Amino acid sequence: MSPALKKIGDGAAVLQLRDLRKRFGDQTVLDGIDLDVGQSECVCIIGPSGSGKSTLLRCMAFLERYDDGVVYIHGKSLGYSFVDGKRIADRDVQVDHTRRGLGMVFQQFNLWSHMTALGNITTPLRLARGMARAEAEEIGRKMLAKVGLADRADVYPARLSGGQQQRVAIGRALAMKPTIMLFDEPTSALDPERVGEVLDVMRQLAADGMTMVVATHEMGFASEVSDRLIFMDEGKIVEQGAPKTVLRTPETARLQQFLGTWRARQADLFIQ
Repeated sequence: MSPALKKIGDGAAVLQLRDLRKRFGDQTVLDGIDLDVGQSECVCIIGPSGSGKSTLLRCMAFLERYDDGVVYIHGKSLGYSFVDGKRIADRDVQVDHTRRGLGMVFQQFNLWSHMTALGNITTPLRLARGMARAEAEEIGRKMLAKVGLADRADVYPARLSGGQQQRVAIGRALAMKPTIMLFDEPTSALDPERVGEVLDVMRQLAADGMTMVVATHEMGFASEVSDRLIFMDEGKIVEQGAPKTVLRTPETARLQQFLGTWRARQADLFIQ
């Protein structure tokens, strides 16, 4: 039985993690994560490299099989069913059905190089949803317009900038009509000049009420856009709360150290 949905703000939790654990050999990467994400909430996750941010998002989408605990999407467990108190792995078709409402954007764009921007969006619609070409192309063009690339429909990835490729990837995810979007460091592979164009698209998604979980190093974006900021370290949620509170008055020594290092790095970059 899944737990009753916990209320957060004005909406029920649509994504829940309970005691989530993940190990790679002897290394514990996620160590008992509990998290509720409310409808239309934007949650940003910060933390040092290796803290478990990417693994957490991949487990949320069941791209990584977690070892213990459970992920609930709209109240339904993802990846496992529970029968007589025993956890049983779901078949792939069950997993795909449960996570149908999830969209994910990765650090790398993962576009098909032999397809145009439009083809990269329409192909999943046709293969995964059985959609006719005309309908898929209509949706694809709408998604390209949504991410500011209406005039790049017939351009191949090699002729697009990194920021444009990432926006195509966002459009591809949005075309599947997700109710929850996961972003794993979506600007980390971009030139600094291209970061803003991707963040602008994400800002608009948040303003439109898309439920979002974002692992990011973009502290300004996290402070401005997120409803809640989470700091992770060594596979645990160390601190969370309103972004400005977390960033301005950190309660834990570990977050104070992390922010001090980040601020020093920003000062070094400015001097350079």
